[in-house]
Amino acid sequence: MAFVFIIVFLSFLCGFSVILNVTVVLTILAKGNTKNTRDVILMSLAICDGVQCTIGYPVELFGYANYKNPSLSEKFCKPSGFIVMYLALTAIAHLVCLCIYRYLTIVYPLKLQIFLTKSNWSACGCIAFCWIYGLFWSLSPLLGWNEIVREKQDTYRCSINLYPDNEIKSSYLYALAIFCYLIPLIIIIYCSLKVRSELRNMLKMCKQISGVEANITKVTYRIEKQDFISVSFIIASFFTVWTPYAVCVFYLTIGKKLPPSFLTYCALFAKSSTILNPIIYCLMYKKFRQTLQSKFGKLFNNPTVTPAV
Repeated sequence: MAFVFIIVFLSFLCGFSVILNVTVVLTILAKGNTKNTRDVILMSLAICDGVQCTIGYPVELFGYANYKNPSLSEKFCKPSGFIVMYLALTAIAHLVCLCIYRYLTIVYPLKLQIFLTKSNWSACGCIAFCWIYGLFWSLSPLLGWNEIVREKQDTYRCSINLYPDNEIKSSYLYALAIFCYLIPLIIIIYCSLKVRSELRNMLKMCKQISGVEANITKVTYRIEKQDFISVSFIIASFFTVWTPYAVCVFYLTIGKKLPPSFLTYCALFAKSSTILNPIIYCLMYKKFRQTLQSKFGKLFNNPTVTPAV
């Protein structure tokens, strides 16, 4: 029964994630020359999540479906484990860049505008950093700092060795937990809370200068309220999705045992980020929904043809 649930869930995850991320890419491409740095980073993130679901997850799904005969997926198991890990870590780096960019946009808008005016490669630089960062941490196990192997309990899936037998492998897991979970979490929380504080100060200033009933105060209040909702979702989604798996990695690294199948469900839960990312960072934003509706809404409308008189 558990295998049926896993197969159904992973299949749904693959299909729905591909639909969402393709929608994000097409919507941003439809903006043409009006794309900004945030749009380009979002498009790169959507490509990252989409490829993860189309290349990495199907191999794992095949392994689940043929768990009694793991040799069938032997040829693709380790490459799939590398791809999933590479794209997952690259996606986390994208989330950090998005939060930093949002922080700079709100807290230091003039300095950011000057920098963007002088540099046409800001978005490309952010994207290159994200992909190189993910590549470093996923390529390191292949070069001897840990390794990619079949998991002991979930033999239908390959990932990094979570049962280290020496200090070198353990040091990689500790470094991975710090640089790919703890530090990103701290940066996301810090940037989000600083943006929240800046908007609250702006609202307070508007009330003092223009009064509570002024239009600028009402607009600022609406922005501040919307920001509170998005900040809550951004922090909660990253913490909720990645913390269980990070805890599993830490427990196994120090030699603790986990309940049966607990790691499996935590890994599946972490994969749901490929659905949450486009929802939280794109579909929750009104401007993105307006662009989506204006560019593609007419495809779903059935215009009435007026008969010729």
